[in-house]
Amino acid sequence: MNKTAISLVLGATLVASLSACSSKTSANEKNFGLTVSQYFDKKGDLCLDPIKWPVDVYETDIRQQKMYPDGVAGQMSALESVGLARSEDVELPGAVVNGKASGVKVKRYTMADAAKPYLHAKAGKQPRICWGRKSLSKVLRWADPAKVGDHEESSVIYTYQLSNVADWARKPQVKEAFPEVGRNVDGERSQKEKLYVKLTPNGWEALGLND
Repeated sequence: MNKTAISLVLGATLVASLSACSSKTSANEKNFGLTVSQYFDKKGDLCLDPIKWPVDVYETDIRQQKMYPDGVAGQMSALESVGLARSEDVELPGAVVNGKASGVKVKRYTMADAAKPYLHAKAGKQPRICWGRKSLSKVLRWADPAKVGDHEESSVIYTYQLSNVADWARKPQVKEAFPEVGRNVDGERSQKEKLYVKLTPNGWEALGLND
């Protein structure tokens, strides 16, 4: 084989190799980074658990607030302290004893107007108060793809950072009442997560992306 032929063969091999490395179906940092970012674009909101308003807090809940700061009394108190909820004393109808009604006193919380800009709603689901978003920081590693049924799957370990964090989410009382918020805010830029992904004809995609 002459030098020209050898050069053509080597060139074709190099092009094929580079093409394989850059393929959207390859298991590499770039592709998995795009997959995680795509997942965050659709499901990256950080929100409180759905709250069914109004919320009635009983005296027993209030007495246990110091012991359980992340209970309903602590959570509602924290939201009120940052202006997202408001409360009033209400007496619920009770049994009639000796001709007198004996109602139960509760502290009733309703959502304040200040919370409405933070509400995110999905079709068929209850609106949630959201306080920030996740965005990809770095892909750390991934598992070797394995055949599952008619496709390949893998898992990706990455770190993420926070964006659009509401000021109230950084308040100590909110972080105490909602521990998951506290863990995310205090561990900003260092939190590790795992995302399971599958290979499709269009490239890698997060499992459950379209759920």
